[in-house]
Amino acid sequence: MNNQKTTQSEETRTSAITCTWDETANCASCEIKEKLDCKWEMKLLLRFFFLFAPALSLVFGAIIYAAVFIGDWWWLGVVLGYFALFFIVETRILCSHCPYYSEEGLVLHCLANHGFIKFYRYHPEPMSKVEKILLIIGFLFFALVPLGAQVYNIIIVGLSRESYSQTFFLVLLVLFGLSIVSIAIGFILLFTRICPKCVNFSCPWNSVPKEIVDDYLTKNPVMKKAWIEADYKLE
Repeated sequence: MNNQKTTQSEETRTSAITCTWDETANCASCEIKEKLDCKWEMKLLLRFFFLFAPALSLVFGAIIYAAVFIGDWWWLGVVLGYFALFFIVETRILCSHCPYYSEEGLVLHCLANHGFIKFYRYHPEPMSKVEKILLIIGFLFFALVPLGAQVYNIIIVGLSRESYSQTFFLVLLVLFGLSIVSIAIGFILLFTRICPKCVNFSCPWNSVPKEIVDDYLTKNPVMKKAWIEADYKLE
């Protein structure tokens, strides 16, 4: 009975531990360490920020620029509100399944949403189909909502050309075009540079080869058990 209690206590204590945060892990001899971004590094975090900094700067710059002259600030509130909601939901349906989320503490330390508050417990199992669908929809609106705000402003100015200068209208069009290009580039770089080495393996856009996923799971028994219980086939 004591052994059973000890085992349960140990499982509870270690249920949120992965080799990503295990300071005793023998990373030097790990054969997949160069194939995964499985350890926190500032340069990897900055890489992610630099991917979307241009898009976010252009999007918010365009919305604020238009609001100054048009006077409609509510779109800025809509975009900020959606972003806040998105990140709260994303933390549960995506981030909570990631090995980086397994670190003890209230603040998330990872290579993307670094510094977010961990409202939810760690989920070692893979994402469900419903979570994946919600994430895809969320990402779609993550791009469409701010672009929609810009389209709205362009239409308002276009329908009231006598009230606004030609230059103002052209600047809005240029900012809209640059926003689309920067968002597209950001996502392309995300999918081609970051997703192939990301340890959040069940994300819809994760492209880590299965043999590497299997190797990582083998090194992390708690996560491995949760994935197998979710009908993952380990080879």
